[in-house]
Amino acid sequence: MAFACEDLPGALTALAVRLQAEAPVDTLEHIISKYEAEELPKKALKAQTGRRQEFKNLRKVFGAMRVIDIKPHHIWTYWRDRGETVQARHEIRALSTVLTFARRCGALSVENPCFGLRLPQGTPRRRYVTDQEFLLVRGLAQPMIRYAMELALIAGMDNGTIRLLERRHLTEAGILFERRKTGTLQLIEWNEDLRATVEALKREAPQLRRFLIANRRGKPYTADGFETQWQRAMGHATNPGKKGEPPLMAERFTFHDLRPVTPERKSLFFCGEGEIRTHETRKGPPVFKTGAINRSATSPVFSLSPQSAGEYG
Repeated sequence: MAFACEDLPGALTALAVRLQAEAPVDTLEHIISKYEAEELPKKALKAQTGRRQEFKNLRKVFGAMRVIDIKPHHIWTYWRDRGETVQARHEIRALSTVLTFARRCGALSVENPCFGLRLPQGTPRRRYVTDQEFLLVRGLAQPMIRYAMELALIAGMDNGTIRLLERRHLTEAGILFERRKTGTLQLIEWNEDLRATVEALKREAPQLRRFLIANRRGKPYTADGFETQWQRAMGHATNPGKKGEPPLMAERFTFHDLRPVTPERKSLFFCGEGEIRTHETRKGPPVFKTGAINRSATSPVFSLSPQSAGEYG
């Protein structure tokens, strides 16, 4: 098969990956290579990045082993030696995915050795973000991150959903979009604060853009780009001043901590009919009703409802 000159480098790279993937699939190294060539490209870009990082550590330990020789006690030892961390759990989940793939392609004829290990559950994250912390970080963040924080708080969206919101998702009823993992439609109904946030966001430059949260060129943030901006704001809040002043905030929090998805988060930030709830309708997507937050009439900074701290406290 002939290739055009300008296509030759890419074609050779693709051929090399294919040949490596078609090598004897008796070791985990070969199984991972085959999985990377055939299955990983089907995943979201963020998932691909995470998986490749997890595969690096798995290759160091299990890469030369034949998949048939990997036993449950090897995986348990790996879990213990890695400190029983969240990252170790992710790596074992990646290993399980690859070994299931090995069964499908005939390289493993026994049960997945990851099954039934029952790794101890870690302590769930319970970072309580106060009103003051939210307002502080929001005031230090650049404009697009501020709006993203508002959307996370009002509508309970994760940063991946927020980054991919487009004008076409704005409907008369609310924000209608597809869930990234399931592909199912979800509707977040308008309330005064959500509508005010979106209208203000649309007025941000550049106004002629497809994505709501965008960089100066009107392009959507990548996961890394968004995280860089978030960590920059968090650094301003938690790092000492240039002249040795104490940090403005003692403990960092993640963007995910802003989402009011637990009863504690709901009672902190929402009151009355503002509590987020969902119900299935006979026709159409699940509907999420957004919470009510008081916005100061004289300041662009959010002023959280005083009832949220007292009524449910």
